[in-house]
Amino acid sequence: MTTLLMRNWGIYLLNGLIAILYGVLALFVPTDTLLVVAWYTGLIILLSGILFLLIVINRIRKEYPYGWMLGQSLIYLITGALILVYTNETIHFFISAIGVLAILAGILQLIVLVNIDPSYRNKNIMLLNALVTLAFGILMLFNPFSVAHFLVVLSGIMALFFGSMLVWFSISLHKIQKQVHPENDNVSL
Repeated sequence: MTTLLMRNWGIYLLNGLIAILYGVLALFVPTDTLLVVAWYTGLIILLSGILFLLIVINRIRKEYPYGWMLGQSLIYLITGALILVYTNETIHFFISAIGVLAILAGILQLIVLVNIDPSYRNKNIMLLNALVTLAFGILMLFNPFSVAHFLVVLSGIMALFFGSMLVWFSISLHKIQKQVHPENDNVSL
């Protein structure tokens, strides 16, 4: 297993560099990064729909059942196309839907808190969690692009951190590989 890790140090380096690139883009051009991520998500969903449609065609030829898969394919095709064509609106809808879910989760947490045994010790933590969840949900409903912008910046910070860690890890693996197998000094990525 260790040998496999050492042999693939270049893959870790490449993944780290990609994560760092995403992190830099997310920090310095978060709006454009958000749009690109949403657009690529739509493209992946659309391609998944095409793949499922090809599987459906194959199932039809072999006279296998295909109804559910055809429905799934159509949903993917329509969803992917809508995301690609209406990217801004999709982001707004998605963040607003998460906001509604967060508000419902906060309300449910408050209901649980009211009905919980009075001797329960962590009521203050539960109350704080419910209020933060409600506030976050309301913020998502009233200003979805600011929340999406914040989340992209936050993901950029995380990507920079984890990308840097991957680069360090890959360099460490390469150094170990050179020590263990000096005959492979000319190994490239």
